[in-house]
Amino acid sequence: MTISKSQSALEYLMIIAITLGIIIPTSYLFFRYSSESNIKIVDSQIGQIGRSIIDTAETVYFSGEGAKIVLEVNMPKEAEDIDIVVRRELVFKVTSILGTTEMVFFSSASVPIISSDPSAGCATNGNCDLSVISGIGMKKIKIEAINDGGTTRVRISSFQG
Repeated sequence: MTISKSQSALEYLMIIAITLGIIIPTSYLFFRYSSESNIKIVDSQIGQIGRSIIDTAETVYFSGEGAKIVLEVNMPKEAEDIDIVVRRELVFKVTSILGTTEMVFFSSASVPIISSDPSAGCATNGNCDLSVISGIGMKKIKIEAINDGGTTRVRISSFQG
C-alpha cells in the first residue's frame, strides 16, 4: 500500500519538475527577447531623430541665412546627453541595460553645426553641448541658419514657445 502512495507522490513531483523545467526557460527567453526588442526600438527612435536633425540642418544651411525650421521629436529617456563634436558630428549618449553607447550622425563637410552653448569650447573648437534637448518627452528643436562672423552656420537649440 505504501508503494502506490510513494509512486503517486513521485509522479506528482515529476509533473511539477517538468512543468517548472518548461516555464522557467520560457520565461527567461521571453524576458530576454522583450529587453532586446526594447533596445532595438530605442536605437531606431534615436536613429530617426538624429537623421532628421542632420537632414534638417543641411536643408536650412542650403536655404541660406535666416532660414529656420522647428522640429518636434519625442525623445526617449535613454538619450542621456547630446553633443556636437567639431561642428560636424551629432553625438547621442544612450544608456540601456547593455551599458552606455554613443550614436554618431555626420553632417556633410560643408555644413558647420553649432549650438547656443555659451562655453569657450563651443566657440573655439566646435565642441558644443546640446543637453538642453536631451531627456525624456516631447522636445521642440529649433534649427536655423545664422551669420556667425561672416560665415553661415547652422545653430541647433531648444525652441521656447
